[in-house]
Amino acid sequence: MNSSAHFLLFLTFFIFKIDGGRNECYSCSGVCHNEPCNCQMGSCESGQCFIEKKPTEIPGSMKITKGCLRRTSRIHHGCEYDHFSDHILCVCQGHYCNDKVVMNTTRQKYTRTVTCRECSEKQPDCGSTCEGHWCHEDMSTGASGCGYGPPALPFYYRGPELFYYRSKVCITLSRGAGKPRRHCVCSTNMCNTVYNYQFNQYNIKDREKEGSTRARSLTLSATDYTLPLQTCYNCETNTQDATSMSHTTNCRSNRCLGHYCTYAAQRHTSKSSMGRSNMVHAVSELQGCMNVSDKSHIQLGCSKKWISDEYEEIHCACKGSLCNSDSLTATASQSTVPLLLIFLFSIYFL
Repeated sequence: MNSSAHFLLFLTFFIFKIDGGRNECYSCSGVCHNEPCNCQMGSCESGQCFIEKKPTEIPGSMKITKGCLRRTSRIHHGCEYDHFSDHILCVCQGHYCNDKVVMNTTRQKYTRTVTCRECSEKQPDCGSTCEGHWCHEDMSTGASGCGYGPPALPFYYRGPELFYYRSKVCITLSRGAGKPRRHCVCSTNMCNTVYNYQFNQYNIKDREKEGSTRARSLTLSATDYTLPLQTCYNCETNTQDATSMSHTTNCRSNRCLGHYCTYAAQRHTSKSSMGRSNMVHAVSELQGCMNVSDKSHIQLGCSKKWISDEYEEIHCACKGSLCNSDSLTATASQSTVPLLLIFLFSIYFL
């Protein structure tokens, strides 16, 4: 075998290891009224599989969903709570590994509990509390509460490592025409009370007069000023026709500045009476900017979650001017594989 063949063999193995291999996963969804709750119809192919279980609006019933993942934000495989105490998400690797939910209490990493403020957007200045594994707060609206399982912050890896060096991490998201929103997660008792403190510093008249200024200031407060700013698309589109995926001229002309650019999309498909999938009938896309208080544990590139041909969800964070045009551009802007392969190729043939 010559040197070129050796390199191609090594290259194939290297790409296989990076991609995590290909596995068949169960891909289905349904509502269960009794235990055990399971479904085993349909399949998809990816490096990772998932199964999630959460309650429905009908008391006593649960919805179970199975499908495929690519570059999940979850750091550790296995079953964990997913933000809520009644939501479970399992991530695994292997053929049809997402057979059923197995919540092994001995494997739980989040045994320590903290007390948090728990208020809704309608009553952001309430005095209610809860106990969970971590606290969260939307500082733009005052909504707050307890989180369970791996700490969940948009576009960040989800794992206990998020709080290794900081007890509180915040991001500000500006996407589309909506106002910027600042989200925080923290790991100490009553750490999500910043909104309450700000709320009580002003009377109602002052808040009405200064509301717009204070909202704008959220985009700059508690951020990492050492990070360079990126120019990003700032756009929100919704369509019922997959053929009209192009953005309007006005939307595409909008820009924002942030530490990172973000892209998020959801696609739903319908099925005919014969069970055949039709074209995508509902698409939503959000492009915008993200400012951060901590640049560690940000998941650059794109993660993808899908259920056969029925549903697809994509989340991307990237660095570079207008890198959030679409998921392919966001992925390419963060790819280190081509540069690494060029380096390996050069040293292999020296």
